[in-house]
Amino acid sequence: MTATDSATSSTGATPREVMIELDELTKTFPGQSRPAVDRLSLSVHRGEIVVFVGPSGCGKTTSMELVNRLIEPTSGRIILEGEDVTTSNPDELRRRIGYVIQETGLLPHRTIADNIAMVPKLVGWKKARINDRVDELLGMVGMDPAGYRDRYPKELSGGQRQRVGVARAMAADPQLMLMDEPFGAIDPITRERLQNEFLRLQAQIQKTIIFVTHDIDEAIKMGDRIAVLRDQSHIAQYDTPENILTKPADDYVSDFIGSGASLKRLNLSRIRDVEMATDAPTGSITDSAEDLGRKLAASDWSAVLLLDEQRRPARWVNAQDLRRDNFDGARMGLEARAVVEPHATLADALNELVISNGGCAIVSDANGAYVGVVDLETIMAAIRVMRDEHTRFYLAAKSHSQVDL
Repeated sequence: MTATDSATSSTGATPREVMIELDELTKTFPGQSRPAVDRLSLSVHRGEIVVFVGPSGCGKTTSMELVNRLIEPTSGRIILEGEDVTTSNPDELRRRIGYVIQETGLLPHRTIADNIAMVPKLVGWKKARINDRVDELLGMVGMDPAGYRDRYPKELSGGQRQRVGVARAMAADPQLMLMDEPFGAIDPITRERLQNEFLRLQAQIQKTIIFVTHDIDEAIKMGDRIAVLRDQSHIAQYDTPENILTKPADDYVSDFIGSGASLKRLNLSRIRDVEMATDAPTGSITDSAEDLGRKLAASDWSAVLLLDEQRRPARWVNAQDLRRDNFDGARMGLEARAVVEPHATLADALNELVISNGGCAIVSDANGAYVGVVDLETIMAAIRVMRDEHTRFYLAAKSHSQVDL
């Protein structure tokens, strides 16, 4: 079975429309006898994120750059939406494809608005339409247009520049996006938040994305399907994250996944899919100490979570805080940290739980309003389920092997 065939059948669902197909794609650089990419064949379905992952030097970035012909293939075909674009005008091809790289590639002498507007201007959009699109995209990536459109890249943080890079890639509304280590040069906390924001955004825009990373944890979190690549971009396994973790094709894939497969599976489970604790006592920062004390006494918790006027988590206060003179809910207790959204993974929740002031991760909706909490017991229960599933798979595979013998 080819990688293309496997991609269609691995999910067990009705095959979706193929957005792009790579057919025997090969690249041999001048002066080299050995191809950097050797007969790469796979298909990517419309609306999915496919991640190329593998060790440094395996050819994953070269493979992605062949797709929009930043590097011209030596042989093979690129078929985009049913059209063979292997020899078409490369500039026109690139205007159909969004491209995000690790260092964003923003032009330092142009404003944020001008950077985002580059491709729409090239394809002939009118000024009013471009201005509306710039504002729409800045809002979409969480940046107030009034505050950011006239700034320059040097005035932004690394995470903000990366957001602008994503906005620029989406400017002309391409159906296909290429993302090369887009969050790789950012600190771990910002990286995690940008990953979550992008997944939230992808749920709305449903772009087809080829995403390159060397990090298997990022691949598991971001990908609908993952292509684990060997040297020369030979496909070791092209499958769903779940199958790669639980049914690795060979020792190479197992070694690349590394230890802790059960913990890695926490990147497959979303907070929205588990039963959140909703019994945590909550109150308003304007409530009296007496009212909050009654709520605390009626619960099994050691602190009350105070919400602001928009029901956003604000402070944790305990019984000692409530007994203080001149109690003020806006100042007393500890800041409510470790806030995640429902689309975040259980791995994110576990990371946040470590820094929390309340012994749990607080879940809020897209507007920041309180939804519930995820505690360590919730995460441990999910791990036990995953471990039991893995054990059942192992025993079934062992039994099947013995029958074959």
